[in-house]
Amino acid sequence: MRYDLHSHSLFSDGRDSVWDMLKAAEAAGLDTFAITDHVESDKWGNPIVDWLDGLMREVEAIRGKTKVRLLVGIEASLLDLKGRATVTPRLYEAVDLVLCGVEWGTVGIAQNPPENKVALQRNLVTAYGNLALNPWVDIIAHPFNLGRFPTPLRLSELATSAIREIAAAFREGNKAFELNNTLWWWFPNQTPDEVMREYARIVEEFAVAGVKFTWGSDAHSLHGVGNLRWAERLAQLVGLSPSHFLTPEQLRHQRLQKLL
Repeated sequence: MRYDLHSHSLFSDGRDSVWDMLKAAEAAGLDTFAITDHVESDKWGNPIVDWLDGLMREVEAIRGKTKVRLLVGIEASLLDLKGRATVTPRLYEAVDLVLCGVEWGTVGIAQNPPENKVALQRNLVTAYGNLALNPWVDIIAHPFNLGRFPTPLRLSELATSAIREIAAAFREGNKAFELNNTLWWWFPNQTPDEVMREYARIVEEFAVAGVKFTWGSDAHSLHGVGNLRWAERLAQLVGLSPSHFLTPEQLRHQRLQKLL
């Protein structure tokens, strides 16, 4: 299961072309690789995707030129506690997969959050619960990336009851939990190993709840493509096996079931 389902190219905030990213995926020995550039929104919350046709044309021009299966995805943004995101049914149909998570503009968590951390956790439960019900999202990107927002929250501060409620929502909504290789970056006052130990408790709760996982490097340049070592160490720490992970083929099957 050598795949990487989260990366960014020059079509959003990445540093390298799709072609260079794809060649890096081949060099890393990947079987499947996804470009998932950011979808921002206008002031009404509508997705801005004027760049998508250009990405599609570039991908079609290079598909089949390496051994790597290349997917076109997007990373949508969670807009608010209601679970609204920068993705539409039409956009969902146009791409191969949709990631979505809490981002810098998420109202109630990253924007205008409560100063009280208990209230913030209630917002988090509501936001993730509603996002899990959004049918146009396949994978929840970098779950619990909470350390750089105005009311930063350490993973160790998350109540077990809140984690279990969110895990149940992911399971009910059939949403995959991304093991994001750079999740540690979101906690600037901790070491990567400290973040890993605290995150392991959360990942274990989701595994017990029956939630499936996917791998993502969140690479923003060719140098990060296929770099999953931190996420792999985390999976080993928790004791995850291949059966805990979705394959790209299983994700595709789930999407086809939605679109029928």
